[in-house]
Amino acid sequence: MNGYEVIRQIRQEERNYDIYISIIALTAHATFEENKSILSGMDFHFTKPIQDRDLIHTITTICK
Repeated sequence: MNGYEVIRQIRQEERNYDIYISIIALTAHATFEENKSILSGMDFHFTKPIQDRDLIHTITTICK
């Protein structure tokens, strides 16, 4: 099972339990992987190397 399959399964379980889990993707590749991540149900996508401030901003946004 790859990460995209895991996301699909998590999103299905969310519907079963009426919950929502924010998911952040971290990949080594840019454009194609970002599009694939978002389309598979991930909320945010970062490409390595990530900037601490960007990750902190994203987590802060999720927690609000």
